[in-house]
Amino acid sequence: MRTSGDLYRALAFLCVVLGAMTIQTTIIHFAPFQMIILDLGLLIVIWVGLSKGPKPGMGLGFAVGLMEDALSGCSLGVNALVKTLIGALSGIAGDAVLPNSPIAHILILIAGSTLNYVLLYLLQRLTATQVIGGGRFAMCAFLGVLSMTVIGMVLFRLLSKAKHFKPSRVPEEVIEED
Repeated sequence: MRTSGDLYRALAFLCVVLGAMTIQTTIIHFAPFQMIILDLGLLIVIWVGLSKGPKPGMGLGFAVGLMEDALSGCSLGVNALVKTLIGALSGIAGDAVLPNSPIAHILILIAGSTLNYVLLYLLQRLTATQVIGGGRFAMCAFLGVLSMTVIGMVLFRLLSKAKHFKPSRVPEEVIEED
């Protein structure tokens, strides 16, 4: 049976996803520092996979990826496929480690971001007529992974402190209270 807490949690996640997608498509898209690529939707997908498990990570990954495909003009389904895979893998990784461990966050953010950039680049090479060069891709991917890891650590710390976003798969005595 669902409680009102579950409804508030679902609404909070919906607001975070919609807020991240709004920021992603407006503010960051027009920022002067476009060289540092941030994928806020991916950060939310990794967080949900870590904190809630593979199935919620996959579901949110598919939804976020499909939204990104629709808003970016990319081939429909490319981001959805990549984000679904990353949501599942972060959920599996969350089963293997404590979801609120900072070391686990760093490693999963680096692995998830790298996998995201590599898969999107390979799928772009297969489907697009214009492809960026390997050197430029490597530079963008390195800066992207670095920025995703730093921003992700801050975001994960904030989410783990918020009432509706605490990882449900972690025993209560493990979650830090300040």
